[in-house]
Amino acid sequence: MLSSTYAQNQLLMPHEGVFHRRTWMGFPNDPQIWGKSLKGVQQDIVYLAKTISKYEPVNLIVDSENTKQTVENLLSNINIASQFDLSLVVQPINDLWLRDTGATFVQDTLNKKAKAVDFNFNGWGNKQKHNKDQKIAKFIAFYDKIEIVSTDLILEGGGLEVDGEGTAILAQSCILNKNRNPGWTKSQVEEELSYLLGITKFIWVPGVKNAEITDGHIDFYARFVGESNPGYVLVHIDSEDPSSLQNYQIINSSTDAKGRKLKAIPLQIPNPNKIRKTLIKGDDSAIGYCNFYLVNNAVILANFGDSEADESARQVLQNMFPERTIEMIQVDNIVNGGGSVHCSTQQDILY
Repeated sequence: MLSSTYAQNQLLMPHEGVFHRRTWMGFPNDPQIWGKSLKGVQQDIVYLAKTISKYEPVNLIVDSENTKQTVENLLSNINIASQFDLSLVVQPINDLWLRDTGATFVQDTLNKKAKAVDFNFNGWGNKQKHNKDQKIAKFIAFYDKIEIVSTDLILEGGGLEVDGEGTAILAQSCILNKNRNPGWTKSQVEEELSYLLGITKFIWVPGVKNAEITDGHIDFYARFVGESNPGYVLVHIDSEDPSSLQNYQIINSSTDAKGRKLKAIPLQIPNPNKIRKTLIKGDDSAIGYCNFYLVNNAVILANFGDSEADESARQVLQNMFPERTIEMIQVDNIVNGGGSVHCSTQQDILY
């Protein structure tokens, strides 16, 4: 079961803020999954891809040559000038959530090269069809011509938050869930992730089972700032959600792998009465500011129409990432689908 029982610990998952070779994304094209929302979600995805291409190259996976033409037409209607290549890569795909289906990139510190971990995507515990998405991680590794690292552990990229220095924040409701890893103990999971990602300090929060399809992915609730402010963690705060306050308390009372006491910085949700009418209120939509994505020289995240809360989040992020441009964009269709900018992307790193 455990890869770490036969391999030297030499792999490290870096913080998202390291330099990216490119961003991987997926174009949704399945009406059975998205229903009437499909066209709106497609427009949001190409808008997000075009925004990212201002800062780094993007590979957007499309399911066929016919779909490729559709995407090219959508891209041509977006008034954003790409500064880097935005490439359409044909590969069968079910859905857009590349954070969860794509490869998790790690650095092989012994051989000085990047590798890709395949975490065996199973549709968030077999909640959605994933016959094509379960092959995306291996496809990305094949495309990049890098070694794939295999494991029996089942999880998604959105369930991992690391500082790149050996610390991870994880939700038990997601990873220690029988719909993914029946029979695994916490200590076995830690041993495996220690090998796969170079984790030496684990901070577990309870999370919320069945809160939404992911069982409480951590990337919606807590994010390490990284190099610009080591030891700082941005934490989603919702006064109506006791679990978010519990996350804050656990993180704020923890130390990282370097022995630093963590400093939890709250990111308050917008006022539900002030958000755009195009946003759906409720647990199934991803209304919160922690699901940002760090691209080269910028931070990209969703705004929600509450001008005071949006501006407060912008200021917090600018203070935490003083050398990065803060890009706040409207992607309401993606948000209504249960994810946001971070869930829709996966960074591809060099060593």
